[in-house]
Amino acid sequence: MVTPQREKRGVKMRLRNYFGIIATATLSMSPLTSPAEDDFHVHYRLENLSEDSQYLSGTLFLNVYNTSGEDAFEIIAWVLDPNQVTYDQRQIGVGSLADGAQVEVLDEFIVPIEITQGEQETGPVTWRLEYTDPLGARHAVDVLGNDVP
Repeated sequence: MVTPQREKRGVKMRLRNYFGIIATATLSMSPLTSPAEDDFHVHYRLENLSEDSQYLSGTLFLNVYNTSGEDAFEIIAWVLDPNQVTYDQRQIGVGSLADGAQVEVLDEFIVPIEITQGEQETGPVTWRLEYTDPLGARHAVDVLGNDVP
């Protein structure tokens, strides 16, 4: 027979077997923390830009560094607002990343020239990263990314 008792940080269980012997076990979980902007670092650069009368093409190099304290799985990244980096809000698959690891992803793009017109943004750009933690929960965090020449 199992009798669960709620404790502050877990569940204490008393187990009684057929012979009346009692064993006590406490299952505890550390509290989950919300992701913070400094859990990941993002750097990006555009190379091989080519423009004709209809299209702009090039390669986006996206470097993501995981400092969250845990592994991150199924990471996707995108820029939230209209921008001069991806020119749209398409998602870029980053993959899985162990804590303390980094990866560079290449994303080749071709966009209509008309969406590249307008004010040129300079400085950091906010990236949204979505990932799954080791317990299977999905998180989203906004990270200020820096353009690296």
